[in-house]
Amino acid sequence: MLNPMAGRDIRRLVAFASLQSTPEKLQVLRRLLSGIAVFADQIQVVMPRDYEGLASIVQDEARRLFGLSVELVGDVTGPSSADTTVKWAGQLVEAGASLLIAIGGDGTQRNVAQSRPGIPVLPVAGGTNNVACWVGDQTIAGFAAGTYVVSPDQYYDQLFVSKVLHLTRERDSMPVEDLALIDIALVRQTFTGALAVWNPEDVRALWLAVADPMRPGLSNVGGHVSPVAAEEDAITWLQLGSEGSYEVAHGALAPGMMARFLVNGHQRIPLNHTMSIEAPTDGGSLALDGERTLVLTPGETVTLVARRDGPRYLYPQRILNRAH
Repeated sequence: MLNPMAGRDIRRLVAFASLQSTPEKLQVLRRLLSGIAVFADQIQVVMPRDYEGLASIVQDEARRLFGLSVELVGDVTGPSSADTTVKWAGQLVEAGASLLIAIGGDGTQRNVAQSRPGIPVLPVAGGTNNVACWVGDQTIAGFAAGTYVVSPDQYYDQLFVSKVLHLTRERDSMPVEDLALIDIALVRQTFTGALAVWNPEDVRALWLAVADPMRPGLSNVGGHVSPVAAEEDAITWLQLGSEGSYEVAHGALAPGMMARFLVNGHQRIPLNHTMSIEAPTDGGSLALDGERTLVLTPGETVTLVARRDGPRYLYPQRILNRAH
C-alpha cells in the first residue's frame, strides 16, 4: 500500500527535505517487489486501486519484470488523504492479506493504525519523518516480507507490538477517540492549516512514545533531553516555553531544519498511566505524529494514555536474523 502524497507536505518548502516524487515511490515499490519475487510461486500480491493509477502500473511491471501476480481490489477512490489510507488498509484486510506493507511516513503509519488492521504491518519509510518506519533497503524488506508470509508460524514471535498514544475528548457528551504512534504536540495555533509543525515557538508541550536523537521530527527534541526507545514501556513528557528556568535543547524537525527549544521540564511516564491535557485559556490544537489534527477550545481537557496495543510490526532484521 503506497501513499502517493507521503513526503509532499509543506516542510518540503520550509526545510531542505527532498521531494518524494512519484517516480521515486515507484522505485521503492520495484525494490520491494524484487525481494518478494524470490517467493513468486508462493505469494499473491494484493494492491488497492488508486486515483493516480500507480497500482495498474505496478501490476503490469510486477508480472513483466518479476514474474509476480498482483491482484487489484476495491473501487477507485479520490485523491490520497488520511481517510483514503484507512480505507485502503481495510480493503486489503478484507481481501485476505496476511501482511500489510505501508509505504509512507509517520502520518501514513498513523492512518494505518487507525484502521486497526489486525494483521502484521511492514512500515516502509516514505515520508518526511519516519520514526515509526523501517528505513533500510527496501529490497531486503521485501525479502523479509516474503520470508514471513511463506512461514508465518515460524516468525510470529519476532513481530513487534508498537506503543500507541490514545486520546479521548468529549463531543456532544460522547467520547471521541484518536491516536498517535510517535508524538503528540500541544501547539499554539487554533486551526489546522497546513497541518505540519515546523516553528519551535509554537510548541507548548510534547508527549513522546519514541524520543530518538537519530531521527528527525518532534520526537528528536526529546531524544536529546530524555530519550525513550520503542521497546521501553514508558513515554516522555516535555514542557516547553520561555519563562522561568529552562534547558536549551536542539532538535531536527525535518531534514535540514535544526531548531532551538526551551525545555522547562521533562518526565518519564509509564504505560497505562492516564494523563490530562488541558488547553490554554486562549485555546490551541494537538498535532498528532507531526500534523495539527485536533483544534481545542479554551480550557478543554483531553485524556491521554499510552498502551502497547498498536500494530504488530514486522522489522526485517528480526525476521532475517531468525531465518539465518
